[in-house]
Amino acid sequence: MKILVIVVTYNGMPWLERCLGSVLASETPADLYVWDNDSTDGSADFVEGHFPQAKLVRSADNLGFAEGNNMGLRYALERGYHYVYLLNQDAWIEPSTLGTLVAAQQAHPEFGVLSPLQMTDGFVDYDRAFAKILRFAQNDTVRHVMAAHWLVSRECLEKVGLFAPLFPIWGNDDNYCDRVRYHGLQVGIVPEARAVHDRAFREEPKDKIILRNYYYGSLVRLCDPNRPLWERFLFVCLFTLVKTIKYGSTLPLKYFRTLCRMLPEIKETRVQA
Repeated sequence: MKILVIVVTYNGMPWLERCLGSVLASETPADLYVWDNDSTDGSADFVEGHFPQAKLVRSADNLGFAEGNNMGLRYALERGYHYVYLLNQDAWIEPSTLGTLVAAQQAHPEFGVLSPLQMTDGFVDYDRAFAKILRFAQNDTVRHVMAAHWLVSRECLEKVGLFAPLFPIWGNDDNYCDRVRYHGLQVGIVPEARAVHDRAFREEPKDKIILRNYYYGSLVRLCDPNRPLWERFLFVCLFTLVKTIKYGSTLPLKYFRTLCRMLPEIKETRVQA
């Protein structure tokens, strides 16, 4: 059984020792693929010097989270890996995490994507976004889960493919989970497996919140192949009005016009699901 852990790095020096070190300390052996998105803080040099076991690729440009992972996914498919594990640079696993997830997937092959419990540093609490996902879980099955920790089976990769180019940063994991379910597989959580996602929740400017929550959230809905496009479009129309009032900003209206212009690309993305 071959497992490839894919880590996309960009100025990740505060976490790389724990992130990559946790992979090497795994009880279940895995190969390590690091795609560096043209870091300026010495991340690539650190990986090369401290983790020579890793397959390190230095990108001449910052291609973003989605395309960086796509490079690793292509590498895994070409070389016959049975599983890939997508691991954020600000995240790390326990020694038993990979083995527990693989055993769960082999026992339940209907799951294309599995996540461990995603927790804060020190395992004090759940990651805040992950806690929201747990509230809607049904028998450990969920609609979406963040790609900070994903075990993906080869069968899933071959059916679903790579991240969609419409989602370079936000929304790529939600869109991928929608496509997993469209292809008859499931997305789940394995409570016996734990891992850390060490992200700090900081106050963000309103423009960034609207971009992520309204624009990319709407794009995810429109690209969901499990629901008719007309139904999703009507929802986004209402969503636009609600968010315009909530944020007291015309930005949702501006982004809505952008989404309307993107409808041909959205339709193409839905077809390719």
